[in-house]
Amino acid sequence: MVAVWKPITDLPPDWNTLTDGELGPLLQFWNDQRADLEQSGVLASFAQRLAREWSIETGQIEGVYDLDRGITQTLIERGIDADLIGNQPGQKPPELIAAIIQDHADVLEGLFQFVKGDRPLSKSYIHELHAALLRRQDTTVVLDQFGNLFEARVKGKYKERPNDPKRSDGTIHQYCPPEQIDSQMERLLARHGEHQKSGVPIEVEAAWLHHRFAQIHPYQDGNGRVARALASLVFMKEGWFPVVVTRDDRPRYIAALEVAGEGDLRSLVAFFVDVQKRALFQATQAAADVQQVHTVDDAIAAAKRVLAGPGRSLDPSVWFKAKDAADRLMIISEMRLEQIAESLSQEIGGVRPDFTFRSGRSGSEGKLVHSSSENLGYSSNEYAISRTLTISGQGGHAFEIQAHTIGSKFRGLIGIVILFYSASGLTDMASKEQFQVNYVEPYEDVLCRFLPWLEESLVNALTLWRRSL
Repeated sequence: MVAVWKPITDLPPDWNTLTDGELGPLLQFWNDQRADLEQSGVLASFAQRLAREWSIETGQIEGVYDLDRGITQTLIERGIDADLIGNQPGQKPPELIAAIIQDHADVLEGLFQFVKGDRPLSKSYIHELHAALLRRQDTTVVLDQFGNLFEARVKGKYKERPNDPKRSDGTIHQYCPPEQIDSQMERLLARHGEHQKSGVPIEVEAAWLHHRFAQIHPYQDGNGRVARALASLVFMKEGWFPVVVTRDDRPRYIAALEVAGEGDLRSLVAFFVDVQKRALFQATQAAADVQQVHTVDDAIAAAKRVLAGPGRSLDPSVWFKAKDAADRLMIISEMRLEQIAESLSQEIGGVRPDFTFRSGRSGSEGKLVHSSSENLGYSSNEYAISRTLTISGQGGHAFEIQAHTIGSKFRGLIGIVILFYSASGLTDMASKEQFQVNYVEPYEDVLCRFLPWLEESLVNALTLWRRSL
């Protein structure tokens, strides 16, 4: 069976419906934070680590090399160094791996320079990107239509032979034939320019450009790395972060591309939004975590930066706007848990009287409870509230909805998660991603995003409980 290639298509007329618009207010929030983080030195340190992560992971998910998590984290924290990689069985020499990662890092730095120069995206620049990303790779092995293997040159030039992969189910997935690549790339760039003039949201444009480029697959190898570089370029041009797709993201990333191939970009748009939110969270959290203090004077200076630094992000009124929105969402959460507890009592309690269901407040106001910090990767400070649904029976289980500050509360960013606690003492995230509340977005818009997130997360929590029975 052959999945026949089709020419790339433009965005649908209703492209505004492909996003919930969350990134717009978040960009204003991020711009408010930037000056203070730059002054404290946090932003430069964070940007270096994020750039290393991008440089490592963009090759990792393509199988260019296979570094374990410990080595990856060491490289992110300490820098790209062959001595930190060491000799790995079955791997390329560490010096070559480090050189490839450094090539990726140089490309990312080039993207920043490209953005500063305000150049239009062109075929020649994409060729430059490709050649730079594959600087250490002259050829790749290609399977022709007769099943013969041969080596083809790869750097900075369009493919000369088809590169249609055969999937595990036997399906042949066709990409753009070599003779049509140039015209399809012309179409891609022309539509991209029109989208920029039309004000297409950046998350939508990044998803469209990434997917349509991948659909063309113009190069013999390295298409995924170029596609992620192009998506990063779209975000960076508007002041956002490079698109870091990690090995843990890969299943969702591939699934989103598959759905996009069926004509629906929303999953890929949502994925890119979550990648940007994750980077924003990491940058904001870094402001609280990175600053090292060794003397009383250092500690006082750090506190002063938080309380009296530049930017409206440190105005205490900012905090109250975010807190008010989060408090209202938690009231809705509490009511929903009460409804679920009542339904469970009616449906389950009648056949299993040994099970009881009770919703309420956990009594842990002001701090994260249980193993939340382990699941979230950080500890809350200054503010945390939670609402629980406790299930008594077979040892006891619980769902907990937690709202907590991210970084200093005066930055006005609050995260909400739903956790499932099993009778065995294990904790699982029931929410697929953290819901974020900021002081910029109108409450009505926040509520529109929150309600479906809440329902999906509660369905996941109930499913985790059912599977634990």
